[in-house]
Amino acid sequence: MRRISTALTVLAVTAATLLPATAGAADIGSPGVAADPNPNFAVDCATVGNGVKQTESWLFKPAPGTDGRSVSATHRTSYSGCTGSAKSTLTQNAPVTWTSSCTDPFPDSTTETITYTWDTGDTTTVNFDKVTTAKEADGNTIRFRQQSKGTVTDGSGVGKTVTRNTLFDPVGSGCDKDSTEVFGVTADFAIS
Repeated sequence: MRRISTALTVLAVTAATLLPATAGAADIGSPGVAADPNPNFAVDCATVGNGVKQTESWLFKPAPGTDGRSVSATHRTSYSGCTGSAKSTLTQNAPVTWTSSCTDPFPDSTTETITYTWDTGDTTTVNFDKVTTAKEADGNTIRFRQQSKGTVTDGSGVGKTVTRNTLFDPVGSGCDKDSTEVFGVTADFAIS
């Protein structure tokens, strides 16, 4: 027993010598300081084979109505397989209010501000000063092509041009519900 006690005492003294006096449980896993914004940051995301897709959606609360109604719309994005940065995590804008119907869920022209968070640690706040939406018919199905152009206003890549091109599904059975999410696939997204 004396040998075990002596060994534990030696171990405790060694640990106290090696660890800083200020170290404590609160220090474990604390986040590091974010990297400085990268002025040369660039991203190119394109829908390619092997299941890699850039997915987006608009979450409507309430859902667009048959006769149109005021809705709160939140844009959600998730990109993967991009060059420059492997992906962005789930990102969303602050909700915006529109008058929206099942057949015309999006305004023809609007603006949007959204902050993207990339797995490199970079963040880019983009002011899309031109977001236009047009209908695209495919048989009996009408989808919505949303094309956006803007500028990085904060974070990495400040001053660079941003383009986005997404085809959204129709509202469908989500019409007149308490909420619905309309999904789309982005043909391209670029910060250049």
